[in-house]
Amino acid sequence: MRTRSILRLFSSSFLILLAVGVGIAASAPTNTKATVRTAHSSKYGTLLVSTTGFTLYQLGSESKGTIKCTGSCAKIWPPLLLAGGAKPVAGSGVSQSKLGTIKRPDHGTQVTYNGKALYRFASDSRPGAVTGQDVAGFHVVVASAKSAGGTASPATTTASTGGGYG
Repeated sequence: MRTRSILRLFSSSFLILLAVGVGIAASAPTNTKATVRTAHSSKYGTLLVSTTGFTLYQLGSESKGTIKCTGSCAKIWPPLLLAGGAKPVAGSGVSQSKLGTIKRPDHGTQVTYNGKALYRFASDSRPGAVTGQDVAGFHVVVASAKSAGGTASPATTTASTGGGYG
């Protein structure tokens, strides 16, 4: 009898913690400050990465000022979002003038680079991973060596494997 009571208490506590965890996870993608910086990939060159070092991508079929990746797409390709009136911050190798924001049709404010929305790839399991190149029309954002701030453009290689920055 006492064992059942302990099991019920444990089960109830677990379910409460699980529900709280799901609520936290659902709100996690919004940042109060998003720094976009560069990192070097031995395979793709100098790429844009998030505050936490995750590779950033752009959808080739999106033009400046448009958002096509919503719903299930945005679950696989989480948008780089900001909270409230926050502004993106240019880190090492990125020009502040190239960063901006766009309102998403499914609510939220997304960071842009050269007017095009920035995304992460959910399958990039660690900083430095570049597994989303050429997946579903997404490309890494390559910073050009032509200027200190770089210019966003699709990578010229088509391989979609990548193991990190080297």
